[in-house]
Amino acid sequence: MNERFNLVDEPWIPVVGHPRVSLKEIFSNPDLKALRGNAIQKLALLKLFLAVAQRAYTPLDDNEWQTSGSSVLAERCIRYLEERRDLFWLYGSNPFLQRPDLKNKKNLKGENIPVSSLGRDYLPDLASENDSILIESQREQKLTDAQKAVFIITLMNYSLGGKRVAKNIPPWTEGYTGKSTSAKGAPSIGNYEGYLSSHLIGSSIIETVWINLLTRTQLEKFPKWKHDRMIPPWEEMPKGEDDERARELKSSYMATLLAMSRFVLLKDDGIMYTEGLQYPSHKEGWRETFMTYSSGGKILWCNLAKKPWRNLPALVSASFSSGSSEFFCPQISLLLLRTRTVLDIVGIWSGGLKVRTTAGDTSVKQSDDYIDTHIFLATDNLGDSWYISLTEEMLALEKLSKSLWSASNKYFEEMGREKSTLKKKHSEKKTLLDNVLNMFWELCEHKSQDLVKYCNDTRKMKTIRRTFSDYAIDAYNKYCPRDTSKQLIAWAKHRSFIYSYLSVNTEEVVHAK
Repeated sequence: MNERFNLVDEPWIPVVGHPRVSLKEIFSNPDLKALRGNAIQKLALLKLFLAVAQRAYTPLDDNEWQTSGSSVLAERCIRYLEERRDLFWLYGSNPFLQRPDLKNKKNLKGENIPVSSLGRDYLPDLASENDSILIESQREQKLTDAQKAVFIITLMNYSLGGKRVAKNIPPWTEGYTGKSTSAKGAPSIGNYEGYLSSHLIGSSIIETVWINLLTRTQLEKFPKWKHDRMIPPWEEMPKGEDDERARELKSSYMATLLAMSRFVLLKDDGIMYTEGLQYPSHKEGWRETFMTYSSGGKILWCNLAKKPWRNLPALVSASFSSGSSEFFCPQISLLLLRTRTVLDIVGIWSGGLKVRTTAGDTSVKQSDDYIDTHIFLATDNLGDSWYISLTEEMLALEKLSKSLWSASNKYFEEMGREKSTLKKKHSEKKTLLDNVLNMFWELCEHKSQDLVKYCNDTRKMKTIRRTFSDYAIDAYNKYCPRDTSKQLIAWAKHRSFIYSYLSVNTEEVVHAK
């Protein structure tokens, strides 16, 4: 196949407010503000840009990083891409992140590896044979070269574990016994529920890459990465699953940006798709700077019932001397205060894909979905007093939600004793209580940016607290009706939960709605 569609020059990257752009344009056009796509695609693409950037220019320390600025980084990246342009062909003798020798690889029965249909790009994996088609977007479509490029890059760190790979493929590395009928999931997806990933956001894509760039000094904080060669897989591909290069890739910082969890080859509008390198799980010590974890091995997972803004104190805790959270997100903790010196506003993005894993098969089912959220901070506010106020307000809001749950639970129990009114089974009551809290937190999310901005402004927080208390009453009123006299008595009896939250910052009490 002739070499065609070069990722350096061809438009393939989805961005907000623009047609797709090339890899070179990402580093040369400061008007490109943000990426389009789902949360996993955004993460995979940003990590690709960081892999290019770290290879092109890894500053020694923060002083060099600040002095050089985003413009020097952009120049180095453009120069690197121009010099290495021949490594970025999507098709040809050396296709990007692919294995051309798959064309000649046979399975244990002596058969060619099948070419699988590549008709969906919204999940980082192939469709299973028994997938149900529920909506039009699930139907297989012919992907463009641009979509195929995004798909391949997304696969490498975020492919789902399972049996959708080609079967009975002998290993490339002689004596390697790690292969099974169910391919291990990619390292960044998360083994059970999906890792929650976080990073900083700037005013443009190139600025976002710059403020997330690690220095050699920061890499030295991680013993495994202290002497990382920063050689991405497109420069030196592994020849097998367990050769010297494969072992290096599995333990390098570069692997957290661009892994090789699948060996693939685009062919005949489809893809040859096999398991690649097997990376360790978080239980086996896998860590990356985008993850949030504790020294005891606890991980923050994607939780659709608890959006990431509620975890903000944990994400930023290690940046402040007064921080006390057990969790640590290196991408935020190491870089937030450094960014304060160069930007007036900085964003924190958090997201991922909520998944579930059963017997080695990772899937997206029922209510599972992407999480894609961001919140912005004024850097001149960032300090210990702001962090302490933020933590106190978040704790108070969490306490309000627990009081709302308790009041609603007491209401349901009291009404359940009346045979003529509510007669709910335990599971039905749990659903009602979940609905109460979900409604409350969804309403609160609309004001989350105000809480973060004004948490240490007592006067403005009085107004914000009244708003949050209104949200709690709205949720209570919806699921705890007061249409009959008995309902009204129970409603009034348990509604007083709201007073303690308001009494902290204001003497006013909102009237009953």
